[in-house]
Amino acid sequence: MNTITKKILSIALLMLLAIGATAEGDIDPGAEVNVTINAPEYVLDTFEVTIDVTDVSDMNGGQFDLTFDPDVINVLDVEDGNIDDTEIPVVMWRFMDDDKIRVFFKLSGADGVSGSGYLAKIIFEVAGDAGDTSVIDIPADISDNPEDRKRMLSDIGADEIPANWFGTNVTIGTAPAASDEAPPPTKSPTIVAASAPEPTATSIETPLLESESKPSASTARAQDAPAAIVPSTSSEKDELQDVLTTHNFITIYSFIGLLAFIYAFTLLR
Repeated sequence: MNTITKKILSIALLMLLAIGATAEGDIDPGAEVNVTINAPEYVLDTFEVTIDVTDVSDMNGGQFDLTFDPDVINVLDVEDGNIDDTEIPVVMWRFMDDDKIRVFFKLSGADGVSGSGYLAKIIFEVAGDAGDTSVIDIPADISDNPEDRKRMLSDIGADEIPANWFGTNVTIGTAPAASDEAPPPTKSPTIVAASAPEPTATSIETPLLESESKPSASTARAQDAPAAIVPSTSSEKDELQDVLTTHNFITIYSFIGLLAFIYAFTLLR
């Protein structure tokens, strides 16, 4: 039993690792630096996107390609970055295609910077219609040759700084209101029981006078025969006996089921 359980858990763990590797294909297990595209979820007119970086050490420069859907958004300008109050100069940027720009940034001399901030700020404008969505990404390099790297961070010794790179997406329009996201619960219909019509004053006036003046024979017989309630008491006893009998059967069945489970578990071991 323990061997089978261990095999099932091992298979499940391998599946989870495979799914995680597929979903986060740009993650380097040995990298502690994260580069993330920080953009608003919904955009209108012009908007800013920062290329955020966290926990970088002795960074001196780097470069990256930025891709987007030109039918939805377009790049207007690229501005300098900032890490812990240190300006990161954008040396040059240019369009590589309608849907891609390349950005170079570098500190002067052999200076390095450590900390968190953003590598560059990208100014976009909206080019599509409301509801259109565009992915903004920093694609991975196809070549393994360091000289052909299109995205990288370098330290003061010109060595590459391993990093994880994350993209995002934006949608043209405004964020939906809370009422649009979760419609209010519908109220269940109220059932109104029909009430019996109230007797009119004329229908109760005469019987009331008669009952006050002279008790009827049927009323007198009912007062003289209190034993008429005995059948209802007997019925209540029968119902109580049925409930107790059903409860006993449930207890017996539960006990038998427990014994069967213990027996099966013992065989599997």
